Amino acid sequence: MKIPTAKLPFATKKPRSRPFTFRTRPLTAVILGTIIDEYDVGMAHVIVSDSGEKHTYSVQEPPLSETEQDLYSLLMESLYYSLKPIETEDPTAYVDQFIWQAAEDLGAVEEVKRSYNSLKYYIMRDSVGYGVVDVLVRDDDIEEISCEGFGVPLAVVHRRYPQFDWLDTNIVFDDEETLKKYVQRLVQKTGKAITTSVPFVDAVTRENHRLAATLSNEISLPGSTFDIRKFPKEPLSIGHLLAARTISALLAAYYWMIMEEKGFVLVIGPTASGKTTTMNALITLINPGLKIATVEETPELLIPQEHWERLHSRTSYSATADNRYDVDLFDLAKLTLRLRPDYIVVGEARGEEISTLFQAASTGHGALSSFHADSPEAALVRMAAPPLNVGTASLMLMWSLLMMNRIRMNDGSVVRRALVSKEVGMKGELIDMFRWSPKEDTILPADPLEIAQKSYRLQAVAALKGWSVDALAAELAGRAKYLSNIVRSGAYKYADVSAAIHRFYREKYGGHTTKISD
Repeated sequence: MKIPTAKLPFATKKPRSRPFTFRTRPLTAVILGTIIDEYDVGMAHVIVSDSGEKHTYSVQEPPLSETEQDLYSLLMESLYYSLKPIETEDPTAYVDQFIWQAAEDLGAVEEVKRSYNSLKYYIMRDSVGYGVVDVLVRDDDIEEISCEGFGVPLAVVHRRYPQFDWLDTNIVFDDEETLKKYVQRLVQKTGKAITTSVPFVDAVTRENHRLAATLSNEISLPGSTFDIRKFPKEPLSIGHLLAARTISALLAAYYWMIMEEKGFVLVIGPTASGKTTTMNALITLINPGLKIATVEETPELLIPQEHWERLHSRTSYSATADNRYDVDLFDLAKLTLRLRPDYIVVGEARGEEISTLFQAASTGHGALSSFHADSPEAALVRMAAPPLNVGTASLMLMWSLLMMNRIRMNDGSVVRRALVSKEVGMKGELIDMFRWSPKEDTILPADPLEIAQKSYRLQAVAALKGWSVDALAAELAGRAKYLSNIVRSGAYKYADVSAAIHRFYREKYGGHTTKISD
C-alpha cells in the first residue's frame, strides 16, 4: 500500500511542490572473513570482522519495506514543514507525539502502528541524530570517526581493538554534493557555520566530542572531509589509568604531592597519546575545596571540581584586519589571573598564552597544561625558541614534565603509557624521575625512598614541613597505597575517586581547606 501525498495536512490547504524527497537507505552489514565481535547499538547491530587482509566495522540497520519507505518519506516531509525546532524539546517525546499526530493526519495509523519502531528509529536518526553516521556517534566503543572524502569508506578507531588501527566501515558518501550537504548540517548542529569563505571548522558537538571539518575543495582535496574525536561520557579517572598500567601508583603519588603544592606540570606527547586524559586524571587529585580555572580552544576537559571556572576561546571570522572580536587563549589566560583560582589549566599551550602560565606559576598559582613534543628536552628547546620565547629563568619555574605516548606491544596490542617523567632541577637541568621499562611493562622506580632522594622539588617541600627524607618517602608510600586501595575497591568512576580524595583531605586536615591568600 502506498500512502497518497494529497493526504498530507498542508496539501489539503494549498497544493505545494515537493522540493525535498526524503529517502533513507538502511545500512547492510558486510561481513568479510571471521567475525571478531558483534553487539547492538540501539536497534542497530554492529559486526567487527577480519578478512585476513584488513579489519572492518559494519553496521546493520533495521530493514524498511517499500511501504515503510513511503511512510518515512511522508513523515519526514511533514516534520520538515512543521517549523517547530526539535532541539528545544525532549527529542524522544516530541518525535513520539509527532509520529502519531502525523499518522492521524495521513490516515495511516494502522500502517504506522505496524512499523512504529523502525519508523521512529530512522526519524530520530535523521532529524535529531547524525544521519547515516549516527550509530558511530552513539557507539561508546568508538574513539574516532574519519571521513577523508566521498567514495571512500568512513573509518573508525575502536576502543576495544586499538591494535587494529583504523577499521573501514560500510558507510560511504557516494558523491561530493551529498557529503557537502552532510558536513554543513553536521557543523550546524554544533551552533556554527561552514562556508566557502571560511571552509573549515573546529567545534564541539552537544555530546562534547571534537569536530574538525572542511567544506568542498577550497582547502581539502578532493572535497569535503570531517573527523569526530569522541571523548568518553565520563572521563577516565586516576583509578582507570592505574588499572590499565598507564601510570604507576608511585608516579601518581609523586604528581599528587606536586599538584598539592601548586607545582607547574607539563604533560607532553604526540597526538592521541593520552595527554588530555592524563590531565583530567591529575586534576582529580587536587583538593576538592580549591578553585580551578580551565582555558581551552575547544572544551574537552571534564572535571569533578565544584569550584570550576571554564573558559574557551572564540574566533569571530570577521572581515576586520585586526580580528578585534577574537578571544584567544592568551586573552583568557590573562583573564584567569583576575578570577583568583588556585590552579590554572590550559588545555593545550602552543602560543603566547604559555608565558601567562609561567607568570601564574611565579605568583603562586598551580599550573597544568599539555604540550606537543616528542621528549622533555625537545619541549624545553621549543619553548625557548621563537615564537614562544620563554626565557631560561622562566623555564626553571616548571616543576615537572610527564611524557605520554601510544605504544604497540610485542603481542600486537596497543596501550598508552607514561614513558618518562623528568623534574626541572635547581639549575634548570632535567632530573630523570620515572621511566617506563618496555621489557617488564613497568614504570620504574617502584621504591618511594629513591624518589624522595632524587626529587629536588619534593625535598624543598619536605624542608618547609620539617620532614626528613625518610618521612617524605613514607608520605609518598602512603599516598601510593591509598590510590592502590581505590583501584582494589573498584571505585574507578570519576565521582567515586573525587569522593575518595575528598575523604583523604578531610581526614588529613580535619576538613580545613582554607585557601592561601595571594
